[in-house]
Formats: sequence, C-alpha cells, structure tokens
Amino acid sequence: MIAAALLPLAYLALRRLGMHQIPAYIAATLTALIPSNVHYSQFALTDAVLPVMVLGWLLLVHSWLVSERQISGALASMLAAYMSWVHVRGFVVVIVFAGTLGVAWWRRWADRRGITVTAWLLIMMTIAGIQLNDWLRAKLYPRGTYGLDDLLIDRLTSISGLGWTLSLTSGKLWYLIVSTWGIAGVGLVALAIAVRRETLPLGTRVVAAQAAVSMVGLAIATSAATPDEGTVANFVYGRYLTCLAPILFLAAAVLVMQAPTVSAFRAVPIASAITLAAGAIVWLHAGDRLSRNFFLSTDFAETSFLSWNWEEFRLWPATITALLFLAGAAALIAYGGRRAVLGAAGMVAVLNIAAVLATTDHVANSWDQRYSTTASLRQELRADDRVGVNFPRLDWRIWVLQGFESRHGLVPIDRFGRFPLPTDLTVVVVPWTAGTPLPKTWPAAPANWRVISARMPGAGGWVAWRRMNSSAP
Repeated sequence: MIAAALLPLAYLALRRLGMHQIPAYIAATLTALIPSNVHYSQFALTDAVLPVMVLGWLLLVHSWLVSERQISGALASMLAAYMSWVHVRGFVVVIVFAGTLGVAWWRRWADRRGITVTAWLLIMMTIAGIQLNDWLRAKLYPRGTYGLDDLLIDRLTSISGLGWTLSLTSGKLWYLIVSTWGIAGVGLVALAIAVRRETLPLGTRVVAAQAAVSMVGLAIATSAATPDEGTVANFVYGRYLTCLAPILFLAAAVLVMQAPTVSAFRAVPIASAITLAAGAIVWLHAGDRLSRNFFLSTDFAETSFLSWNWEEFRLWPATITALLFLAGAAALIAYGGRRAVLGAAGMVAVLNIAAVLATTDHVANSWDQRYSTTASLRQELRADDRVGVNFPRLDWRIWVLQGFESRHGLVPIDRFGRFPLPTDLTVVVVPWTAGTPLPKTWPAAPANWRVISARMPGAGGWVAWRRMNSSAP
C-alpha cells in the first residue's frame, strides 16, 4: 500500500513543476511502473517503501522553501530522521538535509528561528532512532552484529579502498541508468540543468541539488561499506539507489516535455556516455569476476531481462539493449515533435510492463516455487514446537521460510556444542553438506534426538531433528 503511494506523489511533483494534468498522470503512472519499484515491493525490504519516503521528503522540502510554512519543514525533518530509523541509508538523507538547513540559515531562505527549530527536531528524532535501533539490535542479536565502520574508514582513506569504492560506485550508477532503460541518465542531466539554471524557483533548484547530492552520497557510502563477498553484486548492484530512480525518472519526464530537442540531442548522448564510461570502469576493474563470481538473479532482475539471461550477468548486452532503446525513443522525439512524446511514453510503458511480468515470473515466482516445497518445514512441525536453527552454512532462503512457519520463531543453536542447547527446543534444523551422513550432520546431538526429515534443495541441504521425548500433537 505504501509503495502504491508513489503514483499520487509523482503526479503531485509533476504538477508542481508545471506539467499539465494528462501528461502528468501518464508520466506518474510510468514512474510507478519502474520495474525496480514493483520488484522490491514483492519483498519485505525497506526498498519497497524508501522511494515513496524519499519523494515525499523532497516534496516537503519544496513546500517549506516555497511557502516558508514551519509545518512543512518540521515534517521534512521527521521524515528524513525516520528514514534513518528504517535503514542506514537514511543517515545520508539526514546529512543532506542538515546541510540544506545550514545553507538556508546562512542565506536566510526562511525565518532563522524556524530553521533552528527544524534542525533541532531533525537531530533529536535521529538520536531517538539510533537509541531505539541499538535497543532492538541488542535484543535481536545478543552476540553482536557485524560492524562496517572500520571497513568504511579504510576504504575512504586508502588507495586500494578508494579504487574499490570508485568501481562499485560506477557499478551502482551504471545499474541505476540501465535498469531504467537509460532514462535515469537523462534525469541526471536534467538535475544538473535545474541546479545551474538561475531562472528556476529556489525550491526547485534546492530539491534538484538535494536529489543529486543524495545519490552521490548513497553511492559512495554504500560502496565503501560493502565487504568483498565474492559475488557479482560486489561490482554491480542496483538496490541501494532504487530509492532515487523515481526522482530521476520524473526529472527526465519534465525535461522531455519542456525541451524535447535538448533531451534528444544533448541529454541522451550525455547519458549514453556516462553509462558507457561507468560500464567500462566496472568491466576493467572486475574482469572475469563478473562471470565467475556468485550470481543471484534477485539482485539483477532488470539487467537479466535486458540480456534475457537469468543465470549469469551480462554487462555489455544489457548496456547495448538499454541504450538502443533510449536512442530509439530520442529519435522518435527529435523527428516527431511533441506529439511523438506520447509514442515514446507508450514504448516505455510496454517495456516497463514486459519487464515487470518477466522478472516476476523468472525471479520472484521462480524462487518461491523452488523453495516452497524443498525448504518447507510445515509437515514436520507441531503447534507447540520450539525450533532451533544452526544458521551458519544454512541457506538464508531456507531459514527465512521456516521462520514464517514456526509459531515461536527460530532460536540460534550451535551444532558443534560450543554453547548449551536451549532446553525448551523440540526441533532442530542443521545444514546438510554433500557427503555427510545424516547422523553426522549434528555432531553434538543429544542421545534422545532423531532425524525426522532431510531435504536437498538446489542451494543446499538441511536436516530436521526432533527430541524423542517431546509431547505428541
């Protein structure tokens, strides 16, 4: 439901920027149909709602600068702080808005007392979120979490770390553009034009600058803090910037409607050059690791659609396909005039819908069908069962599904007996590696536990054990 709010918010943004009702509604609908928006809304991820939150935040900032109403600034602070509650990427938004408030105070864009109150609200709500998350983290992960602070500092202060960060930042930018058929690249050009054009209203220029700085900040921060896990996503990844895809899509739509010739003959070539340069950086840095490292189709839904390869990553086929589509749309607009814009919109609509249908079938539904039977623990469970799981070496998709099936959740255990087994457990699930006899899958199993089920899904096996003196159903 929250993800669906992207359409009315996009429509509101376009109307504020001067677009007429029907074109604004068409462009807003196309924005809501961006494949990444639909794809991630199928999962329990913050990326299902972050695009709506980012767009809502920018609209509130725009309202505050245009009307100088304190309530809009306060709501913008609250929403920015709340984004830091739901995901660490929100801290980038907090920093960007804090910088905006500082410049606004210095340049007297609004009443200084109101700006001070807004800044304090941003600070206090952000601190409250940090405290709340620290408390929840201690409850959920009593053994601690994997910190990335040291990795982030090392990446930003060493030559090798900066090289890694630059490459992955380029990969994120490449994916953002290619996954929107090149349109996000046109949006980047539109933001640059908006920031530099002094004839535009202050609110529009500031919001454009905020979007651009947020994108750069998110790309650099998430790239520097990403550990090398031996995956293709270490070099090319789109999820962390999808929250800005609708913003760039809307910026491109405004540019096309207001200056179709500029879009066709200037913005599209620049966007294509950026895409090719970013792709080349990734290709030169990653080399054959793009085909050798672990590939997960859920991370590459749009590019898998473009290359029509759901089993491996193909950088250049996806790039060429996206840029050919962008060039075709640009040619239609350039030689067909404003009326041809509707035809280009139709092309985008067809491609968006086709991508949504294909990625849902080949990615979301495929994984669901693959694991619905091979990972399910439903047949083995009783209503009062307490389930323990040895998480290391057990595929995450297995324990996530089983976590939903267990009424009392999952309790971490150690199959090698390095810490005591909780006494209230009745079922234990451990990983099953190839060549390991079933009785040996749990070396520290007590004498009164027996194997009751074993599966070998495509991504790894698992074995369920039951305590034999547990009560019958």
